[in-house]
Amino acid sequence: MLYLILCYALHIHDGDDHNSISLFSRKLHELDRITHKQVIVHVHYLRNPSRLSQRFPNIESLTLIGLLSEFYELQFRISPWIQELTVSFKSLKELVIHDMCVDDEDLELLGRTRGKDIRVLKIEGVHGCGLGKGGLVHVFKYCNQLRIFCFEDYHGEVDIYGNRLHELALHNKVIESLQFHVGPIGYDCYDWKDRYDENDRTLLAKNCSKSLVSLKISPCRLSKLGDAFRHAVNLEDSGWACFDEDDEYVDFNFPPNLRCLGLYNLYATSYPFVLPLVTQLTELNLQFPYPFDPECHCFLIERCPNLEVLHTEESCGDRGLQVIGQFCKKLRKLTYCGYVRATHVGLIALAEGCLNLENLDVTLLNISNEALECIGTHLKNLGDFRITLFKVDGITDLPLDNGIRALLNGCNKLEKLDIRLCPGGLTDIGLGYIGKYGHNLKYLFLKNIGESDAGLVELSKGCPKLRKLEMRSCPFNKQSIAAYVFNIRSLRYLRVFYEFGDLVSTRPDFGVSTTV
Repeated sequence: MLYLILCYALHIHDGDDHNSISLFSRKLHELDRITHKQVIVHVHYLRNPSRLSQRFPNIESLTLIGLLSEFYELQFRISPWIQELTVSFKSLKELVIHDMCVDDEDLELLGRTRGKDIRVLKIEGVHGCGLGKGGLVHVFKYCNQLRIFCFEDYHGEVDIYGNRLHELALHNKVIESLQFHVGPIGYDCYDWKDRYDENDRTLLAKNCSKSLVSLKISPCRLSKLGDAFRHAVNLEDSGWACFDEDDEYVDFNFPPNLRCLGLYNLYATSYPFVLPLVTQLTELNLQFPYPFDPECHCFLIERCPNLEVLHTEESCGDRGLQVIGQFCKKLRKLTYCGYVRATHVGLIALAEGCLNLENLDVTLLNISNEALECIGTHLKNLGDFRITLFKVDGITDLPLDNGIRALLNGCNKLEKLDIRLCPGGLTDIGLGYIGKYGHNLKYLFLKNIGESDAGLVELSKGCPKLRKLEMRSCPFNKQSIAAYVFNIRSLRYLRVFYEFGDLVSTRPDFGVSTTV
């Protein structure tokens, strides 16, 4: 029997199953220690990196998640972890850094000591830390076997990073996916001129013509990508470029195998330029920082029958959701947020039309129990659902207790639930329904939910798989939260957003600490 368990353990990839098996015996604990390859760490409760290297010395993939305050202040530095990487984790090939302070010195040390081993490097949400012109140079110089590189700084200055693509183009011949974004989403298109050297993009595409399949650079003007597209013959994914109707597009062609496209400022006059692509697109990301004709938007969506992923600002209201439900039958993931003119009417049409939806994120002006019940009836594959209610008054069909119950009863695969309502949107009874019927929930975010501690008690009686709970503007004090929520035995991470600080607590010590 032990032999069979050992063989089974070697083929387990789910983290929860790994944890369970490691508790079975000392031998299985040791087996898990030496075979565990992938780890995700919330660094706010694992301050000593050496503890992780001692527990799992053969990690190949490491994700480090920091803590970001409501004022976009980062709470933790990456430096201690980079220093640990220089002496341990010798098998590491993939490193993901999210919401942590990263300096030039950190990247230089990483590049010099582990650059030859790293194949995947993602630095996301650095928010204008101590990075300048030197840090990325060392990454691109020493990590010359990178297959995937992602860098996102939503609050950085483009000019600091503008010439770094040249270093990557010189030293890398094998990159498959490049994602480089600096500045806020919706950055003014007219401010994007000459931020990147067109020759650097072309050189990168030429040197990596056989391997490059995904290229997302922002800020960048689409008209300046023509030469790069001609070399990147295998490119399937291109995003974040700005379409300017004043630019010249003579002899411009998209790559023939393009399946995923993301654009800013797609004017109605440019639609004929994009239409030849639409039937082959499986993913479309549209950002519209300026007003445009909603009917043109619907005109484009109607001609994308093979879309599986769609991200768009909600500029067409219910009409847009109805069009998506009617024409995008293969859709698996939808983000529909922005100008908040959509209501439960459009949501019902979407649920009845897109039966394959697995991930849904919508911002609404009005909601009803009927709409949530419709989701529970039709979207049997839904695993991730986020709903944001923009308006705080004038909604008549509240509370949504029965709708939430029907949704959880019908969507048995739901693992992530994020509900941001107005006060009175969900009562203590509704919280009890989440606990009772949220059998598979692993992540839960609540805003303006509940009436009293009684609802928190009812929630804590259920959700047997819940690992992460976040709350904002809910009527529970710190003492009640600390007393009740860890009755959910599976819970590992709790965060409660307050006006002057966040309450953060974790399973290891059952303690509560406040970070401001």
